[in-house]
Amino acid sequence: MWIAQVYLPATGKPYQRARAKQSDAIAELRKMQRDADKGIDLSAKTTTVSTWMTQWLDDIASRRVKPNVLANYRSINRRHIEPHIGKRRLSSIDAAAIRKLLRTVETNVSSRTAQITYNVLNPAFADAAKHGLLEWNPVARVDRPGALSARRDPLTSAQAKAILRHLLNQGDPSELARWSTRLFTGFRQAQCLGLTWERVDFDHMVLDMAYQVQRLPLKKGVSHPRAQDVYPRADFDVRRDLDFTPLWKGWCLVDPKTESSRKIVPMVPPLAAALQAWRDASDDTTGLVWSRDGGKPIASRDDLADWKALCVAAGIAPTIKDAPVQHVGRNTVATLLLEAGVEESVRMAILGHSTVAAHRRYAYANTDITRAALEQMATLLQLSDAATD
Repeated sequence: MWIAQVYLPATGKPYQRARAKQSDAIAELRKMQRDADKGIDLSAKTTTVSTWMTQWLDDIASRRVKPNVLANYRSINRRHIEPHIGKRRLSSIDAAAIRKLLRTVETNVSSRTAQITYNVLNPAFADAAKHGLLEWNPVARVDRPGALSARRDPLTSAQAKAILRHLLNQGDPSELARWSTRLFTGFRQAQCLGLTWERVDFDHMVLDMAYQVQRLPLKKGVSHPRAQDVYPRADFDVRRDLDFTPLWKGWCLVDPKTESSRKIVPMVPPLAAALQAWRDASDDTTGLVWSRDGGKPIASRDDLADWKALCVAAGIAPTIKDAPVQHVGRNTVATLLLEAGVEESVRMAILGHSTVAAHRRYAYANTDITRAALEQMATLLQLSDAATD
């Protein structure tokens, strides 16, 4: 038995590897010396993918990404990375292993999930190289998978009008305001559910989309009495710089802090009228615009169920199963704006799909431009006629 030994630069302690032949030991010694010179941690050669991913998620990614993104990272690791390569040594993973993993995920799940898996692996392995656990990042040598997104057909103007007519006939000011806001702003679900009355400016006819409703994780071991409704900020397992306000249990108002997600959207007259009617009828004019059971946030799954039920009641879908997903509302706004002849740059600014430069140009200073665009869409839907039918 032949022993190859070097002294670790970081600790000065000896590190050995055994080989059966002298020639193999010499070759291994030279490799160890080269790796040590490159700053690679030789003692980490036995670190598994599972061990590193756990460390990376807990200590690095948790300080870098938002809580909902971190939750998605953990889910991808648990469902797709751990089962396939979790037990393998981190240093044994090459580009071929990454390609095989991504092909398996794409075949067994979807191309989009394979793409997300790549998005998790790439920074994780890049950080492993940065910390001296790898010589280079094998994921960077693999092309990012493309994703075949499911087609979401937007509602037609006739279908959108049918929903608004149904809401007008139903006579529920809360529901009319809730779904009119979706159809006339393109708000994402979390943004709409996170809208508060203080950010509805009737004087200037604008909505401030500053916060979203999200369920944030609690620190391990933290428990609260069942009767406690609002948890202290210190009990949430989130980045220190995250701007959030606890609402109820784990639900919070969260500042997205992205230029495309934080914007001022004008209210067209029909939407302003619907929101004003709901405000006049509401018992709570200080908290969330829409809530349940005395101020509790509406869960996303309940909101989706309400949307599907509305589509059936309005006659645009025969059953709940056939009802379109809620995100189709954003597609609908985009399509209606296009149909109303609104130019592309304004459409992008309204929906938050603009570049940073375009967003700065339209989102705040030029609310008159976006207001005119939304009023063109309102005219297309002939809401004044619908309101009098």
